[in-house]
Amino acid sequence: MNKKYYFSASLCYLNYFIYGMAYIMLAQNISFLAGKFHTDATGISFLISMYGVGRLFTIYAAGFIGDKIGRKPMIILGALLMAGFLLGIPLAPNYPAAMIAAILGGLSNACLDTATYPCMMEFFPKYAGSATVLIKAFVSFGSTLLPFIIAAFINSHIYWGWAFFLPAFAYILISLCLIKLPFPPMQVTEGPVSSNKESRFVSKPHFKIEGFSLILIGFTAPALLYIMQTWLPTFGQQAIGMSLESSLKLISWYGIGSVISVLALTIVLKRVKPVTVVLVFPIASFFATLFFLLAKSFIVAELMAFLIGVTIAGVLQLGLTVFCEFFPEKKGTITGIMYTSTGIAQTVIPFLTGLILKFHNVRGIFIFSLMINLLAIVFGYIVNFRYRKLLKLPLKKDGEKAI
Repeated sequence: MNKKYYFSASLCYLNYFIYGMAYIMLAQNISFLAGKFHTDATGISFLISMYGVGRLFTIYAAGFIGDKIGRKPMIILGALLMAGFLLGIPLAPNYPAAMIAAILGGLSNACLDTATYPCMMEFFPKYAGSATVLIKAFVSFGSTLLPFIIAAFINSHIYWGWAFFLPAFAYILISLCLIKLPFPPMQVTEGPVSSNKESRFVSKPHFKIEGFSLILIGFTAPALLYIMQTWLPTFGQQAIGMSLESSLKLISWYGIGSVISVLALTIVLKRVKPVTVVLVFPIASFFATLFFLLAKSFIVAELMAFLIGVTIAGVLQLGLTVFCEFFPEKKGTITGIMYTSTGIAQTVIPFLTGLILKFHNVRGIFIFSLMINLLAIVFGYIVNFRYRKLLKLPLKKDGEKAI
């Protein structure tokens, strides 16, 4: 990586550290927001779904535009829109105004994702998998820190809106700094973008098979993330009997697991291909979620929350990396396609989980998550099978194929 890009890349990662807080800000403030807007948990769940609507209907266009005008303008726009979302929610005079602010958050997410992920592949062309999964590390750092901030605000009787205002001001500052910073030129490659340059296509990938499977992974991965980040505390309170403060720590254990996982992945991916993780992690997360659902004690619940964080982390980012290996010509557009599926998940899953909670209970939400996890395993297997069939894997010194 060229040294002149260090500060630019650092600020892009910082965007996602703050995004780790912004993404779960609504879910972590359900009780406060429900009181402000005179609604209930289901109403706030629908509000969260509006965030997904904003993302869903703009992300493909954002990726296409990013491929045309460049990554930098889209990243700056995304940061400013996120500031608008964070300022808009606590300042909204009523529920409809809050829905508009939530849509701004979705627009921001579309701009940031479709510009930042391809940009990181261009910042670090030799380590695309590690560079993209490191974004998840920063998201996890932010997600882990936010519950502690909110708990501190509660204990200190600080107005809950400051949890929104502080990251909003940070986004404004970052966007101003990025205006004059350099970015790498957009790259279009002829072969797969991978940390292992020896891999080569044997035959042309088929979008209807591996592409479609990766698009569906773009749905299952964020669906599982949303369910865990939103409903772990509720499960802790209703099914295990935790207090509000103790249940919020489940998110922190989940976040710690995510951080450890993605940091380990940045090292492991030098020897293990991203496509392998796309299959192995969903298998592991299925069993971690199953044992969490059966948990009867605080310790077991915290341990399983940690393991869920470990095994869910990075799947979406690595799925995108594999997608760009198969179809490297337009990374922004590919990102837009995959994250359109993610937007569908962010729109549909809050609505469905809200209905499940209304007509059943929180255990039903986690049973639903196990069904999604099974689909993730199926799609991960298809992608792995096609990857090994279409790509000529390099041989180790002992004659065995690389993982």
